[in-house]
Amino acid sequence: MAWRLYSLEPLRTEALAGLGEGPPHLQDSGGSYPFHPLEEPWEAKGAPPVPWPEPLYFVDGRERAEALISDGRRLVLLGCVAAGAVAFAEGGMRLLEPRVRRVGVGLWEPLGLGELVYEPLPLEGGGEPLSPMALQEGLAKARALLEEDLAKGLEGGLLIVDGPVRLRRQGPVLGYIKTHWARYLPEDKEALIPTLRPGERTPMFRVRRGGQELASWYLRLPLPPEGVRPPESGLLRVETPLSPEAKGLADLSLSLFPALASHPVKDPRAPQNLLPVGSLERELSRRMGSRDLVGRILARYLGGG
Repeated sequence: MAWRLYSLEPLRTEALAGLGEGPPHLQDSGGSYPFHPLEEPWEAKGAPPVPWPEPLYFVDGRERAEALISDGRRLVLLGCVAAGAVAFAEGGMRLLEPRVRRVGVGLWEPLGLGELVYEPLPLEGGGEPLSPMALQEGLAKARALLEEDLAKGLEGGLLIVDGPVRLRRQGPVLGYIKTHWARYLPEDKEALIPTLRPGERTPMFRVRRGGQELASWYLRLPLPPEGVRPPESGLLRVETPLSPEAKGLADLSLSLFPALASHPVKDPRAPQNLLPVGSLERELSRRMGSRDLVGRILARYLGGG
């Protein structure tokens, strides 16, 4: 089968990465279940500082669409996915060995192109052509599976993931969401959010997603004194599987996340992009290799489309 290069500028999967929360509407209303607070009264909450648990793991992944190729009948998306972890133990942070894979979404057998080897990632649909959206979803799934596989090997401790809690593990896990496409609170409860000061959180409330019951809350990170900022600046939504330990984890988050907030001088996504995760992202990008170099290799072996 002769594959030819169709495009080196496939639709960017990164642009969809923040949309995992769903459309911007009130998730808990008008149908499946009503808003359900897990703490009363509905007012800003603080907590005294507590030591961080050890080990403490920060897990994140990256995905990059590298090219669309075609055999004349269907498209395949070539991409790269990576996952890694930073561990806090004995008072220090260390990077664990990242995992990097190149995958061909829609391929049925490996494709070697010089030093690049793309593993097959068949999708449902048999031999039918796949839409660009289905190809992008396949790449996102490959990243999620790589993150989950990595997380399964992290024993004990608390796991913190950049994004919603989707993976299952033995032991506590916190997910934090930096962008707020979805509304989870009715208007009268949402009014508390702009009043939160750095180091404060809302009471917990229940979230249901994909058969999971979760406890969630909003917290405010510290902000540099300079600059004009919108109300969502420094705001995280944090979630954890609903359990008797959720309240303790919510209080712990006030000792944990504010201390790890980044500064806009070093990170344009500050303060929500946590320091260890920002470092991890940079290392994963380095391990994935230069996009330009990959493009040149693909053009050399697959020619023009």
